[in-house]
Amino acid sequence: MKNKIALIIGRFQPFHLGHWHLIKRYHNAGFLIKIAIGSCEKSFKKDNPLTSIERKEIIENAMREFKIKNYELYYVPDINKHSQYVNHVLKIVGKFDIIITGNPIVLKTFKDYKSKKPWNIESFEEFSGRPGGEISASAIREIWLKSPSKKHLPKSTFDYLKSINFTERLRKINSS
Repeated sequence: MKNKIALIIGRFQPFHLGHWHLIKRYHNAGFLIKIAIGSCEKSFKKDNPLTSIERKEIIENAMREFKIKNYELYYVPDINKHSQYVNHVLKIVGKFDIIITGNPIVLKTFKDYKSKKPWNIESFEEFSGRPGGEISASAIREIWLKSPSKKHLPKSTFDYLKSINFTERLRKINSS
């Protein structure tokens, strides 16, 4: 039987334990995990402080840390044409059986798309009862503005953010 494929689309600014819990759940269920790094062209901005290469390295480090090998990474730039976004993603990542996203616009775009073979759609909006609970990258960035914290992060992500002086980067971005 062919593996089922789960597509997780996020900005991963930064990758955190909420993302990890989703990946773990689908990995443990035997899915190939396709991770789409959204808004890959954006960096050094308040909501997008990390580059796409940094996000890729962080995710790869976390997958090594958690011994996950059955995954693929993709860069998905924004196109700002909601009506064409699903086809844009499909061209980049190929087929999948379920899509998981925390972005309400992406969620609506995929729900509204008319597909011959519909896929399951799940939102990982941060609210209780979801894998990862109420963890959000924006809350993690707010904490790091004050000082580095291991809270809600895999060890490898924490170590990486420390190595690039993430707190100082956030302070510079937020002061400009």
